[in-house]
Amino acid sequence: MANLRSWTLTDVSQRVYVDRLELTPGAVALTSPIAWSVRKRTLQGGLSAGVDIIEVDNGALSFTLVPTRGMGFWKGSYHGLPIGWQSPVAGPVHPAFVQALDQGGLGWLKGFDECIVRCGLASNGPPCTDVVPDNNGNPSKVNLTLRGRIANLPASRVEIQIKPGPPTELTVIGIVDEAMLFCPQWRLVTRISTTVGSNRVSISDRIINVREVPDEMELLYHCNFGRPFLEEGARMVAPSLAVAPRDARAAEDIARYAEYPAPTPGYVEQCYWHDLAAGADGMTLAMLRNAEGDRGVVVRFPKSQLPWLTQWKNTVGEREGYVTGLEPGVNLPNPKTFEREQGRVVTVAPGATYSSDLVLEVHDTAEGVSGVEAEVAALLGGRATTVHPRPVPRWSPGA
Repeated sequence: MANLRSWTLTDVSQRVYVDRLELTPGAVALTSPIAWSVRKRTLQGGLSAGVDIIEVDNGALSFTLVPTRGMGFWKGSYHGLPIGWQSPVAGPVHPAFVQALDQGGLGWLKGFDECIVRCGLASNGPPCTDVVPDNNGNPSKVNLTLRGRIANLPASRVEIQIKPGPPTELTVIGIVDEAMLFCPQWRLVTRISTTVGSNRVSISDRIINVREVPDEMELLYHCNFGRPFLEEGARMVAPSLAVAPRDARAAEDIARYAEYPAPTPGYVEQCYWHDLAAGADGMTLAMLRNAEGDRGVVVRFPKSQLPWLTQWKNTVGEREGYVTGLEPGVNLPNPKTFEREQGRVVTVAPGATYSSDLVLEVHDTAEGVSGVEAEVAALLGGRATTVHPRPVPRWSPGA
């Protein structure tokens, strides 16, 4: 760690703010056979006015992080293949333009165009009414909005670290606080890292309960992918021990849950819940691969931290937002009241930390994709997937 170099871009407590920074091997006096860079700038104009972004390029894989939007992973590219999706929302959108209570609590959608966006931390399901103690200790009804608040909160501290190699490691650290008087007080500390020349990004999150009382926490990583991985004939590949439709609409196509159609204007979204097998190391994964099987994007994560996977199929017309989501989560994104009843809402002790780790991995060869498929087969170990034809009561409200 002696060679570790660091640069503080934002520190609200010290009133530190760096508007622009560019780091390259030459700028930091490092020798590297592969050109890499880390750049920070602030966008101007339209809904992106005032949005800070950090662009990381490891020489093979590049991606953009958005400290202004909860340290989200906006878009990326691997060997020229775009990573992410084309949302009807032209972002990244400054949180000032996102009113969570709009349209009955669906306002979160007005800023939604990231490749990876965290949902939580107090709640992450659809809009619903919950009952919590007010400042006088009395039961009080509150409106929970779609997907929670964390994605629309700016980081209070941002730091870049470079650890010389080989291989050289590029890391962005961010701290985001989700807090309110008389309410839960969460602190997200995230480390987003990549090594020069690799096909991977690692996200290591630590979620701290700052309060001196226990609090409930929900967390889901909404990982969203469109073309060139999503297309007619694309498939989801995962070691699913069991899969169930969220609702009657999803049940219509349960036999084809893993398959994707061409863009279909007017398509109504379908969601499927997955219980995945994990390896001896506790890790599991899910992959979206294209029809040819020579391009794939993978999410890897410890099942003990993120025990559930939501598959979101939104194969609407191109201009509507042709996308699928592979979404590891602490819970299923149902109304929080239902998730609490099912025991899937996590309670974090005062001052305690919940750890959550995720790896995004990209393949652009048939060998890479087939290697992941072999991993999935090994995790299943010959076990068949239980495919529930209808919603399961313990997984879906009203089933």
